[in-house]
Amino acid sequence: METVQFSDALRLTELSESQLREWCGKRGLFQPTVPARGPGRLALYSWQDIIALRIYREIVSVFGGRASGWTIGIAELRRRLDGQFFPNLWGKSAIFADQHSATLGALSTARLPGAALIVPLDLHLKVIANQATPEELQGQLPLVTQLGSLR
Repeated sequence: METVQFSDALRLTELSESQLREWCGKRGLFQPTVPARGPGRLALYSWQDIIALRIYREIVSVFGGRASGWTIGIAELRRRLDGQFFPNLWGKSAIFADQHSATLGALSTARLPGAALIVPLDLHLKVIANQATPEELQGQLPLVTQLGSLR
């Protein structure tokens, strides 16, 4: 997926405009792949950013608390998504042992040290596969759309 602009990031993350601006701009809770650099220079978001932001939104909306409390864990998740091939993420989860750490893995092979917050990726992958335009999925389109339609 090529990077997408703010309006496409809004659609794919399902965040409100104010929430995306606050998290990625004003408060700096999340750094997109290409940060905005002054007036007229828009931030650009990768598919990894979109997944991380969707999970960020889900954690805050479902479990409550302050978004700022999850900044380090979400940044760790975003780093772990780098270098991943989109189709290889089906069936995996984001696993948070606490607010400051994240791993990616299949639950069947995950070693949990204790209680953990587990967010399955499939729902988020499906949204990207089904809602992203062909231009947004450039380079991974055939695999992403085929797998998305199978889920």
